[in-house]
Amino acid sequence: MSMPSLSSKSLVLPLALLLIPAVGCGGKNESTTGAASASSGATSATSAGSGPGTTTSATSQGTAGATSTSGTSTSAGGDSSGSGGFIARPDGGVEGQCDPGLQDCPNEDEKCTGYVTMPGDCCVDANHCVPMMGVKQFGEPCTRVDGNDDCDKGLFCMTKTSGSTGDGICLEYCVVDDPGSCANGGSCLAFNDGALPLCEQECDPLLQDCQGSQGCYPAFDRFVCAVPNLDQGGGDGDPCYTIQSCQPGLACVNADALSDCGDTACCTPFCDLNDADPCTQPETCTSWFEMGMAPPGLENVGACLIPQ
Repeated sequence: MSMPSLSSKSLVLPLALLLIPAVGCGGKNESTTGAASASSGATSATSAGSGPGTTTSATSQGTAGATSTSGTSTSAGGDSSGSGGFIARPDGGVEGQCDPGLQDCPNEDEKCTGYVTMPGDCCVDANHCVPMMGVKQFGEPCTRVDGNDDCDKGLFCMTKTSGSTGDGICLEYCVVDDPGSCANGGSCLAFNDGALPLCEQECDPLLQDCQGSQGCYPAFDRFVCAVPNLDQGGGDGDPCYTIQSCQPGLACVNADALSDCGDTACCTPFCDLNDADPCTQPETCTSWFEMGMAPPGLENVGACLIPQ
């Protein structure tokens, strides 16, 4: 399972539309719990997804598209003795210089996990080494606190956004350039400008075939499972700011593609191009992908949008 809030900095809208930062929160493309894919005619997260909340911009407006990785250079105050440039923190933790996919922290009793550098932000944007809190396994319920969680090494507790605290689901970190790093299946997506590389379970937005309470949301050029974050309602026409801000079956889309959106982006229903058009004029059931760009099996995915 996955959940990008699952966040890669931008909302996922059909490809032809302007992408708006949004997944994972304030414009990030998140997991599971939770990318930035989009479709022609319409337009990063994860938290992924399941999240995590995996925010991509998740976003339809954005869960994704982010591919940079956390840096490994030393910072002021760090040592240069070959320890990898880790910076000691007063509380005993280490910040800034680790790779969550590689789990390269110097101490066995620590793990590399994401944290929010700007207090109050929606999504994790850096990684640090912290003491182990627990050993919850992939897919198990977990609890996230500020900068840490009780998932085992190599896993991230995705809540409604990657930067939120509280209950979530353990998702698997991955190495972006290593397709085989997702031991539990799924695709490796680099949410939040690469700070949150998570394995996301792909899905069909028309079938909404994710497990449990997760919804199927757009992330990058695909759809992934993520935990809904419905703080603003998430119904048809409601404002949204991450891919998971809409109820399952709806997508967060740029206001320019909608007929009656009073915000930057709003929720609109997915629709089947092979069925009778369920949309209300001037919106019509418009292909989510540009011609010839739909992944196999998703050629009939559309959304209620104003034709561009």
